Amino acid sequence: MSTVNKKRLGASRPWVTALALAVAATPVGAELRTVDEPAVSGIRVQIDNDLFAGSDRDRDYTGGMAVTISGRNARDGALSLNPVLERLDRLAMGEHPSSQVRHARQVGLMVFTPQNTLASEPLTDDRPYASLLFVSNGRMQVDEDQRGAWSSSLTLGMLGLPLTERLHSAVHEVVGSESPRGYDNQISAGGEPTARYTLARQRLWQASPSGRFDMKTTVQGSIGFLTEASAAVSMRIGRFNTPWWSSAPELADYIAAPVPVVAPSSNRPELYVFAGARLKARAYNAFLQGQFRHSAVRYSADDLMPVVGEAWLGVVTQILEQTQLSYSLNYQTAEFRDGKAARDVLWGAVQVSHAF
Repeated sequence: MSTVNKKRLGASRPWVTALALAVAATPVGAELRTVDEPAVSGIRVQIDNDLFAGSDRDRDYTGGMAVTISGRNARDGALSLNPVLERLDRLAMGEHPSSQVRHARQVGLMVFTPQNTLASEPLTDDRPYASLLFVSNGRMQVDEDQRGAWSSSLTLGMLGLPLTERLHSAVHEVVGSESPRGYDNQISAGGEPTARYTLARQRLWQASPSGRFDMKTTVQGSIGFLTEASAAVSMRIGRFNTPWWSSAPELADYIAAPVPVVAPSSNRPELYVFAGARLKARAYNAFLQGQFRHSAVRYSADDLMPVVGEAWLGVVTQILEQTQLSYSLNYQTAEFRDGKAARDVLWGAVQVSHAF
């Protein structure tokens, strides 16, 4: 396992992050507008926490929160990443004719901790503290035949901000537990910029005309603070009237991806179960391996599993005419090869979505 300030192998150096940041500075032209989106088509608020999984543990993917807004404002608002994202999409797959192009914008925070959050010294036998405060833009391009879709996102963020410790301590104060003491040892402590670009291809395999069942497959690749390739299968069973591509738990990497919120096509209340599984081949994880800035604890690629599995099970119910409540239980196999940190991860996620 790791030692303090352990030197990483050449293969684990974060050159991909530098590449993403360099591309982000490239000027681009205007996007083709193939859908007349409203200024704000919907909003989604998500809270993740390992406590939502029915246990009292506070470790690994400790939790996160994100707010997603979809519509024209997500595409055209101040400081939007969408112009750069559009350019990256064209470089990756060329011009792609689509009957629908929808947009989303997300702001969020992710937090990771070791098992022992009361130790102030670096813990070289467990996963490091890590955090990411980020903004992200997403694009969903649906094929003319409505059976395929491209999903992409561009994320910019800051690793290692002191703000994370204050927020985490505030949560512990509310629930009556002791505050974590090891954030001085988090990855890139003090703050370091990072970036990530993702591109996924979704394909609808089966769908019942009655809106009771659908199944899709998704292949995805990304470059940046998480560099990996993945393949997933997911399904919905129950009563739904939103498009198959609008439910995309397989695009989540810890927290949900910036997927546009879509209004139901009828007044029939939705109530369905969703489930799926995903296999990821991971080349680089900045939350464990660090970046350019000094980190008290970091790991090399040899310490980490090259393949990680995920599974999820959840339920969606409609609580108001245009408002949905979702809960999911998420599982991930161990990211470490051996030692104390070689443990599976389990967390819960709660989402509230409202379409306008």
